[in-house]
Amino acid sequence: MKKIVSVAVMAAILSGCATMIRGTEQQVSVNTNPVGADIQFSNGQSCVSPCQIKVKRDQSLQITISKDGCHQQTATMMPTLAGAGVMLGGFIDYGTGAVYDLQPNPLTVSLGSVDVLR
Repeated sequence: MKKIVSVAVMAAILSGCATMIRGTEQQVSVNTNPVGADIQFSNGQSCVSPCQIKVKRDQSLQITISKDGCHQQTATMMPTLAGAGVMLGGFIDYGTGAVYDLQPNPLTVSLGSVDVLR
């Protein structure tokens, strides 16, 4: 009986539980003040704030935020080890990226207005 339990535990660790439960992608959100900013992601995706996109958990994202009349801003979302992913993850999960979460998520950015001299 002990052998069966040990084999089952080992199989769960090596099988990639977090990959099956959490997946290798996640939704990330970008909010801006004011709303309606153009959001460009380093992976080629884009949207208008507030918005959400689905991305790989283990890949950093450079984000460029721009809106007419406001200063352009850049930000980065970085993969960090997720608590649940670490506890559930096995070797496969590290390879697939399922043990990570991109942070900060949601990303909230306040855009400063450009002063126009007349």
